[in-house]
Amino acid sequence: MNQGRTKVLGFLAATMWVVLGLWASPAAAGDTLKVEAVGQAAIYGTDIAAARDKAIDDALRKAVEQAAGTVVSSETITENFELVSDKIYSKSKGYVRNYKVVSEKKADGIYEVKVNADIGTGALKSDLDGILSVLRGKNMPRVLVMVSEQQVGAKSAEAWWGNNSFKTSMDVVENSIIDAWQPKGVKFVDRQTLQGKISTGIANVTDDSVVKTFAGSAGAEVVIRGDAVAQDNGPIMGTQMRSLQATVSLRAMNLDNGAIMGSATVSETVGHINPVVGGTMALKKAGQKAAEELLGKMLAEWQSEVSGSGTVSVKISGVAKSKYLKALSEFLRNEVRGVADVRQRSFRNKVAEIEVDIKGSAQDLATELEEKKFPGFAIEIDEITANSVAASLTK
Repeated sequence: MNQGRTKVLGFLAATMWVVLGLWASPAAAGDTLKVEAVGQAAIYGTDIAAARDKAIDDALRKAVEQAAGTVVSSETITENFELVSDKIYSKSKGYVRNYKVVSEKKADGIYEVKVNADIGTGALKSDLDGILSVLRGKNMPRVLVMVSEQQVGAKSAEAWWGNNSFKTSMDVVENSIIDAWQPKGVKFVDRQTLQGKISTGIANVTDDSVVKTFAGSAGAEVVIRGDAVAQDNGPIMGTQMRSLQATVSLRAMNLDNGAIMGSATVSETVGHINPVVGGTMALKKAGQKAAEELLGKMLAEWQSEVSGSGTVSVKISGVAKSKYLKALSEFLRNEVRGVADVRQRSFRNKVAEIEVDIKGSAQDLATELEEKKFPGFAIEIDEITANSVAASLTK
């Protein structure tokens, strides 16, 4: 009797779950966005199947990118410098519930597909909101791009900052970075207004101190330094199609303290009959991927600063006595909320340079310094940037 009752109750429970599942399905459907997107990939040799797979991956990634722009307003993205390329798009397939290829074609060595995809917006929005909450704590800097480029057949690299008479439009990678970052709120220093006015005199600048001084004089707070080279690797399998390869190397430097925020090196190959056109395509493709990778690393750097302690460089002039510096260091360690450590870097000619690890911003630190009444002296703030404070000691 009890066994029969258990079976009946089990049947009723199973039936109820089915009914509840059917009743809840419209809500689940509302958590999905239908998106149409087009993807492309180069055909290498005769491997059409591989090109088709890559084109589908490209289309699904673009579908997720469109969905991201729908669930988070463009205004919010711009205001908070929404750098989500590495965090969101690298796992784009995880947001695709299902898709259908509606058309496909191949022409000029390129395979193209169009897909209709159902994107799960619930998980996507949750991940986006998590990243945005981290970035709201950062004041995004102005960026200057310094990438030298060498096209197929060129004898040397060209760079806009290396020669005041530079005219060649070799800015494929620079444009790729701007196109990838600017819609997400990044503010760039317009190098067109600088070209011909300031110059390092050489295209290949290897000294970080030279780059730091030059970019700082241009009004930038972060500089993207890099090199891009395209080369012709010869014909593909005896055909007229040539293999063009581009290698792009990028590095982001924080001009406040000279720290390297991240780097990326990417190589891409494109097949094309025209070497120059193919070289440009390869440069653009490698530039886009390198920009995305670098953005992810910069995001990780900012995330660690927001969630943990960031380093603020403090330069104080007018320090007549070392005891004043000692009093300042003790105040920072013991009385400023969020300070994890204080390190003295130098003290000469009445100028002290210290580093403060603090869970907060440079503005927060400057406010604390300016409002504190020290024994025998006071602090006046002269300048504040995203990661540095310049101040003067007064009596």
